[in-house]
Amino acid sequence: MPRSSNSYKNVGEALRRLRKEKGFTLEELAERTEISVSFLSHIERGTRQAPLSTLETLAQALGANLYELLVPSSASATREKPSTYDAKIRNLLGKLTEKEKKGLHGLLKQFHRRKG
Repeated sequence: MPRSSNSYKNVGEALRRLRKEKGFTLEELAERTEISVSFLSHIERGTRQAPLSTLETLAQALGANLYELLVPSSASATREKPSTYDAKIRNLLGKLTEKEKKGLHGLLKQFHRRKG
């Protein structure tokens, strides 16, 4: 039975998109799912076929469902994609004290006023 490399590539593209939306590196996702970085990279590039159980594990680690990995990317392209900086900023904010957050809020307000 011939491989459908297009299907593998679509799954890989969806996986990479979700991983980046969540702000994970390949290494972080590999560690969370106990999958080698090399295998995960192959899955994302569509050069290796992942078992369904592996795709389920990856989807769960990304807070998604399996459908989001299997649906063609054109169907999910209509959703607004968050900036890759959203997750990075949320991660940094979680490490700040309340005083630091208050100071940052003041800086952001000033920046927003200058822009407008």
